[in-house]
Amino acid sequence: MPNIFQEKEVIIQYFSERGLLIAPDALNTMLRESLGSYVLELISEDSIASGYVTENIVIEAIRKQHTVKAPEYEVDFANVRINSSVDDFRNYFRSRYEKVKRLITLSISMRGTTSIKSAKRLMNGEVKIVGMVQDQNVTVNGNRRLVVEDLEDSITVILMKRNGLAGEVILLDEVIGIVGGISTKDKDPVIFAREIIRPDIPAGSIREYSGEPAIVGSISDIHVGSKTFLGDSFKKMISWIKSGGEETSSLKYLVLSGDVVDGIGVYPSQERDLEIQNPFEQYLRLNDYISEIPEEIKVFIMPGNHDIVRLAEPQPVLPERLRKEFSSNVTFLPNPFNLQLEGRRVLLYHGMSLNDIVELVPGMNFDTIGRAVEEILRRRHLAPRYGGKTPLIPAPEDYHVIEEVPDIFITGHVHSHAMGNYRGVRYVNSSTWQSQTDYQKMMNFSPNPCMLTLFDLNSSNYFAKDFK
Repeated sequence: MPNIFQEKEVIIQYFSERGLLIAPDALNTMLRESLGSYVLELISEDSIASGYVTENIVIEAIRKQHTVKAPEYEVDFANVRINSSVDDFRNYFRSRYEKVKRLITLSISMRGTTSIKSAKRLMNGEVKIVGMVQDQNVTVNGNRRLVVEDLEDSITVILMKRNGLAGEVILLDEVIGIVGGISTKDKDPVIFAREIIRPDIPAGSIREYSGEPAIVGSISDIHVGSKTFLGDSFKKMISWIKSGGEETSSLKYLVLSGDVVDGIGVYPSQERDLEIQNPFEQYLRLNDYISEIPEEIKVFIMPGNHDIVRLAEPQPVLPERLRKEFSSNVTFLPNPFNLQLEGRRVLLYHGMSLNDIVELVPGMNFDTIGRAVEEILRRRHLAPRYGGKTPLIPAPEDYHVIEEVPDIFITGHVHSHAMGNYRGVRYVNSSTWQSQTDYQKMMNFSPNPCMLTLFDLNSSNYFAKDFK
């Protein structure tokens, strides 16, 4: 479940308990760059010998992570800069707009798309534009008023209650296509929308399948190191994988999609909830389990908000000194990641943005998380709301746009379990391996733990196996 704390008190307490002082500018850098106290794990002992953590020490630790890349991954972390400038934000949103616009204009309904500036020159008639939602509100008549912008201009769009569009769930910062009539009766032109076009997963995205079964398994949010980690059930799953029976003979890949350990300093007084206090030792314990998996099964590990990488996305792979402790059949990936397995596209994302989707889309909750996953696919963006509960780094490119339709979409984070098929894309919100936490009790949420989800890459089959 989400535990995102950026309060100064949390970080100061973490360093203080370890006999360290942190300079004010170093603290501000951590807060501004959405860093957790994990950064201490990346700082060399020599650099903090004086007991005083400076901004340069923090920046150098971050840069060490930015030089780490996973094989064949598109994100150039050298260009994901700290101390982002206005230009970085401008380039980030430009990238988002251009990528999603390209997807929207593939629709037959959007042929003849024009810019907002060109649309505003028309006296009347139908227009088709693509814009990013800058603002929205509901009028006294129950209509919805949007302000959308492209790279040159902005315009007001009215979604009428009488044609049902006023009830359409639209998020700030998402990119949409609009078909409607332009009105110039008032001083400023207005579009009265007739249709909202989203990038969506196109109809007919179901792939042809053939070949012997090749299974990829998916788990998430293991939280090794927590007192609520369900170790017995996790060992039961490992034993099943090792059994070599008919059920496991086709298992070739296993994905761990983030929060593989509980970490430290993620929320106030987390130490009280930990069985293993040292994050490095938490990963070593995880490796004790993973090392029992047969070598012929390829294991992929990506980070989440509890792992010791930066909190803001895109997240780099785990640090080298952790990676080298794991077996040769383990590959470490950034978050998010487009994984190619036997000619199939498997999109991996830890899933922090699900918190925003659940909060902003009426009727959503963690018990119906599959609908939230489908809303992400519908918008073709892993984190459509900027500035919500999902920390995002403004890089020259928006790496959260779903440019290619995946065959399988794997996410996690919220400790629920849901699997389904959206327009040919099989998906799962992967199960956790942690029992109900105090935070979840407060939220009246009961997780569905210890489920291994299995997808056949060479057929449309998918199913879950319960290890509770």
